[in-house]
Amino acid sequence: MIIKKFSKQKNGMYKLLLEDDSNVVVHEEYILKNDLLLTKEIDKEDVNNIDKINNNYNAYDLALKYIGVKYRSCFEVHEYFLKKEVDKVVIHEVIEKLKSQKYLDDMVYARAFVNDRIKFSNNGPYKIKRELEENKISNMIIEEVLAIFDYSLEREKLDKLVPKYVKTIRNKSSMMMRNKVCEYFSNLGYTKSIVLDILSSVSYDEESARLKEYNKLHNKLSRKYSGEELEFKIKQSLYKNGYK
Repeated sequence: MIIKKFSKQKNGMYKLLLEDDSNVVVHEEYILKNDLLLTKEIDKEDVNNIDKINNNYNAYDLALKYIGVKYRSCFEVHEYFLKKEVDKVVIHEVIEKLKSQKYLDDMVYARAFVNDRIKFSNNGPYKIKRELEENKISNMIIEEVLAIFDYSLEREKLDKLVPKYVKTIRNKSSMMMRNKVCEYFSNLGYTKSIVLDILSSVSYDEESARLKEYNKLHNKLSRKYSGEELEFKIKQSLYKNGYK
């Protein structure tokens, strides 16, 4: 069909006045791709399917803006499209297009993700693995990109982190301190056996910690109790913190 007139609209859209005096609104990328400014002719079949064509271009633009902020996984883009109520067929087509153009690549995403977590967080390999799994990265990719986080690197990070964390624990027995440290670093995704090995060489003055805790409890509880009852309450609280 012959195009009689082009009128620029908002958001990169153009209104076309056709030879039968009907109007159709198309995305500017469609115009450029099909050289409509030169041919001044649009395929009739495309006119009938213009909504789907525009939806594809609009979704593509939406995705480019989304991944322009930071690199995304295919799953993140898929979920973003769903929130924007993009048609599922369009979602599939646009994601495949972005993948073919290398705007989306889960291997590239996963490798960058792991490097960032290693450099800028205290997360261990198992937590990073869980995060990648949440983004639906395949096990094959996860296994490959996490190979960098080997025993030596995990040990190197824990050699710095464990002693620093132990210093923040001031009122626990050795047993409670060890349990607390293991729980903390397990939640961060580190190997328990490595944590325990490092803990065995970290000095912890339990008697000093017990004395400080005793004095703190004495000052607090002596406002309500005295004598044997005070000593009983103090011992009871110390027992809760693992002191015998």
